[in-house]
Amino acid sequence: MKQEAAPSLDELDEHLQIQVPAVTKRHLGIRAVETREPIRVIVLRALQAYGVPVPPEAIADRRKKRPS
Repeated sequence: MKQEAAPSLDELDEHLQIQVPAVTKRHLGIRAVETREPIRVIVLRALQAYGVPVPPEAIADRRKKRPS
């Protein structure tokens, strides 16, 4: 009998699309450049600070690391 693998983080993620004011998106982009993090990480941290439960492993940069 095959044992099913645990679902990956990608399989547990759901898509969420929202509209925000242009100035808000611009400032998120600026923050992303300053912190060298994706906007997703910044938004998840903000949601967590607001009291929304966010799994710690979800707040990670999932982009591939470049060699230095």
